[in-house]
Parts: sequence; structure tokens; C-alpha cells
Amino acid sequence: MITVWGRRSSVNVQKVLWALGESGVEFERVTVGGSFGGLDARDYKKLNPMSLVPAIKDGTIAMSESHAILRYLARRYGKGTLQPRGFRALALAEQWVEWTTTTFAPPISPIFWNKIRMPAEEADQQAVMQAERTSAEVLRLADRLLGRKPFVAGKSFTYGDIPLGTNYWRYKNLEIDRPSLPNLDRWFEGLKERPAYRQWVMVPFGRNLAEWKTHEQELK
Repeated sequence: MITVWGRRSSVNVQKVLWALGESGVEFERVTVGGSFGGLDARDYKKLNPMSLVPAIKDGTIAMSESHAILRYLARRYGKGTLQPRGFRALALAEQWVEWTTTTFAPPISPIFWNKIRMPAEEADQQAVMQAERTSAEVLRLADRLLGRKPFVAGKSFTYGDIPLGTNYWRYKNLEIDRPSLPNLDRWFEGLKERPAYRQWVMVPFGRNLAEWKTHEQELK
């Protein structure tokens, strides 16, 4: 039985939960982080010295870092579900994992924090507007690169879809201006038909700090 530490409202925890859901591996989750605390507990710091989420334990193996966990789960449990078939698909999956980390996720963060995670009177609207422009620019490129492929690595779903899929859910549910992204939206509609995506990613996070806190407690 795999144990996952982290709260359901964390985008990085959602990556791991979605991956486990796709692979069909049984797991249990322990809620830590955010308003729930527990990250500085001695036992947790043994699992993750950085005191962040997620962390997992699989038998004698304990590890952290969401994308490292994705790769581990794909190699150990993901044949036919998460693991790419062939080196070309593997290369594309890895490319999209890294692209999401370095290019798409960074502009989403200031939008999310300023619009959802902090009081409105403290929000940096200039940072939000700049991040909106940046995210629109990089997503237009991603839309072109995805083309008509069903998934980022080709015909089959892989772990390469997971980082982008979790962040794109947030992007599509933020109250911001967005460009036309027909290829990404077609791909997104396909993700929404996947039971594991609906269960672990398509959860509400609210429109402001008060709603965020309410939903976080409800998702415990």
C-alpha cells in the first residue's frame, strides 16, 4: 500500500493522486500542509527534509518531488497507463513535463496567489496582468506544438500529460482573459472524460481567499 502525504488542494499533490488513479494502484493519503500543518513534524521531515508536499512511501522507498514521483510510478506501476511506449513518446512526455515546470507554471503562480491565495487589498495587480500576458504567449506556442495529437506524447495518455493537465485546470478556472487555444481545449475536454482526472484534479478552489479556505477544509 502506497501512502501519500499532502492536501488535495495542492497542485503538486494532485499530480501524484491523478497518476495513482490512472495506474490503479491502491493508496492511502495523509492530509498535511497548508492550514493543516504537520510539515515540520520530525517524522515528516524524515520523508521530505524540505518540509513540502507531496511525499510518498512505497514499502521501504520514501521520496518527494512530484515529478520524480510521477516518473517512479510510471516505471514501476504504469505499464499500459502512464509509461510512454517507445523512445519518441518518452522524449515528448519528458519534454512536456519540463516545459510545464519551466515555462507554463511560473506565470500561473502569481495569478493564482494574487487572485485566490491572498486578500484582495494586498494583491499585486501589475504582477497579475504581466503573468496573464506571459501565460497567453506561452500557451499559444503550446497550442501550436500540440497540434491535433490526442495527448502530448502522441496517441496515448502518459505521465507527460499530468503536470500540464493539473495546471491547465487552474488556468481555465481563474477569472482572467484567455486567448483562443483550440488544440489545448480539445485535449482538455478529453482529460475531463477521464475518471481519475475528475476525481483528483477537477476540484473547486474558489474565487478568493475565503472560498479557498472553505474548499480546502471540505477536501480534507
